[in-house]
Amino acid sequence: MREKFLRRSLLILSVILGLCLGAIGAPLAQAQQFPVSRHALKNGLTVLISEDHSLPIACFCVFFKVGSRNERPGITGISHLLEHLRFSSGSAKFPPKEFDRIIEAAGGYTNGGTTKDYTLYWEEFVSSALEKVVELEADRMRALQIEPSNFARELQVVKEERLMRSDNDVYGTMSEHLFANAYLAHPYRWPTIGWMGDLNAITLEQVQAYLTTYYAPNNGVAILVGDVEEASALALLEKYFSDIPAQAPPPPVVNAEPAQRGERRIWIKKEAELPAAMIAYPAPSVKSDDLYPLSLLESILSAGESSRIYRRLIYEQQITTSAWGGLHESIDPGLFLFYAQMKPGREVKEAEEALQQILQEIQEKGVREEELQKAKNIAQASLVRGMEGNASRVRLLGYYEAVFGDHQELFHIREKLDKVSLEDIQRVAKIYFDPDRRTTLTLVPIKEGR
Repeated sequence: MREKFLRRSLLILSVILGLCLGAIGAPLAQAQQFPVSRHALKNGLTVLISEDHSLPIACFCVFFKVGSRNERPGITGISHLLEHLRFSSGSAKFPPKEFDRIIEAAGGYTNGGTTKDYTLYWEEFVSSALEKVVELEADRMRALQIEPSNFARELQVVKEERLMRSDNDVYGTMSEHLFANAYLAHPYRWPTIGWMGDLNAITLEQVQAYLTTYYAPNNGVAILVGDVEEASALALLEKYFSDIPAQAPPPPVVNAEPAQRGERRIWIKKEAELPAAMIAYPAPSVKSDDLYPLSLLESILSAGESSRIYRRLIYEQQITTSAWGGLHESIDPGLFLFYAQMKPGREVKEAEEALQQILQEIQEKGVREEELQKAKNIAQASLVRGMEGNASRVRLLGYYEAVFGDHQELFHIREKLDKVSLEDIQRVAKIYFDPDRRTTLTLVPIKEGR
């Protein structure tokens, strides 16, 4: 992955779900709404265009509704591998590396990211280069040319990335093992980067077949924001994209995850200085209205030094060096995660007991009005920061269109968070923080070489 894009939901929720109320003034309310037109090309490509003439720049992004959620055992990691290949390979009209060279010559940059639910690619550039950028992006959708030598080279790069970010990284190892045990049947159980055994077995033929199915126009969303004129921009997109053939719809992802009927506990041994813990509780999908009180509860638990987790575990009891809780939102039911890194001489059990006590207090007594209002104010401020710039708006629009199913959901979240009450916070705490449904992972440090 060229960028560790949206690694933790704790970070993206402050931007993505940061549309809440707050009497902070009209300019902030206006920042939460901007004009967007939606179009559909004849081959099924969804197009979103938003004009902003404040600067002579634009951002173009293509979201594909494919991520590790669409993979299967034997080809895990193939979505992320294709992200690499779409940057390093040539297309029918443009040789390898020409894509980046042209974008950089236009004063811009290009990047991408792969997640469990989607893959995206974007370019930011001077608006006078719009036609060339659209032509480049359309040509690699139409006719990406993956050479065997480039396939082998990028596959090796991905394996090395896996070693660095997963196998040889304590947090990465913990996260992988937690998801693999919190889910038994759903594809969220494997990592986006893939298992090493699958990476060793993936073939170029499998990559080509996956590319044809999932990187087709009818499985994509193209978003353009910036100094463009809607009618002429749409004409360019139709000129370069409309003759790319649609493909048969991808097979649906089956959510066969069984109900959890008791706590799961796992221990992993790894070279590390200090013990740590990760805890996961099942959480709802993005289609559930419970997402909104849970997102605010995340802030109450973890946002800043006055949050409940920081105050209890780090400041008062001084048992951890870091600790947080965060909602991992996703198309299918996700997880609410907790993490605790112990201080020297402290035991993981102490952090578990402190976290459980915090959750029980909220379940029994709820939270204070000032805590809820603080969470809403934080979300409001985060929205304003997150909406600055074409690239941020492009990614927000694409995220809501691809994951929530409609980019207009972006403009309704403020209303939904506005309605969250103290009773809602207590209710979701009771529903989702059930000890019989949690998965607890404990890191047991060992010395190097054992």
